[in-house]
Amino acid sequence: MERFVRLIVAGGVVLVVALWLAALFERGSMLWIVGIALAVLGTGMLTAGIFSELEASALSL
Repeated sequence: MERFVRLIVAGGVVLVVALWLAALFERGSMLWIVGIALAVLGTGMLTAGIFSELEASALSL
């Protein structure tokens, strides 16, 4: 499987788990903080997977 696909799929799974943690636990609790940190990580993984396949000319105006 391509690296960018792995990043996108893994980032999506991490983001779903993170959002469940953030929704289920009380704000400020340790598991809520872990959920927020995982949400940032998952978003970064999705972004890295998407931008790794874009050509440099597609990003310039």
